[in-house]
Amino acid sequence: MSALRSLAVAVVAAAAYVLLGNAVSHAPPRGLDLAARALAGEAPRLALLFTASCWWPALVTFALVAIAVAIRFPRWRERVIFALPTTLITWQVSDALKNVFRRPRPGYWSLIHEPSFAYSSGHAMFAVLVYWLWAWFIWKSDLPARVRAVVTPLLVLWGCGVLWSRLALGAHFVTDLIGGMLLAVTALALASAARDVLRARAVA
Repeated sequence: MSALRSLAVAVVAAAAYVLLGNAVSHAPPRGLDLAARALAGEAPRLALLFTASCWWPALVTFALVAIAVAIRFPRWRERVIFALPTTLITWQVSDALKNVFRRPRPGYWSLIHEPSFAYSSGHAMFAVLVYWLWAWFIWKSDLPARVRAVVTPLLVLWGCGVLWSRLALGAHFVTDLIGGMLLAVTALALASAARDVLRARAVA
């Protein structure tokens, strides 16, 4: 039943992702996308710091630390085995889907000019799959309560900072961020379903 629920979540999130992408990718920005332009140019150096935390050097470092933790502490291995392939595969899917929707970036970027298409946001995807997922893992772990109470909100807030940074740098529209989060939810639900099926087979 758990796998079926996860599959249902994946289907709903994927459908919302496609519908949103089709709605915004070939139409002028409106609503939230227009309103969020007011954030562009705010604290650009801080925004760049948050953005850089989802570039490949930071992600590779994060992955290496996770692997080292899994080697040293066996009880973390299942989390690492769940998170790393899910993130890597979704990263590649996200890059491919940008070329399907082909949404232009905003024309008011600052500091850096990113040549790829806008929908959906890879940084929003990473905010969910890296910072928020690991915040959940840590919160649900057997680490000391004081550690969980400090690290969990820090990771959640960092993920929020990543989302904000994409608007502050003029790199994305709000709907690009929503699309990236929907893609991450789809990936997490599919990975959860696969994990549950494998667990059931192992028990059987």
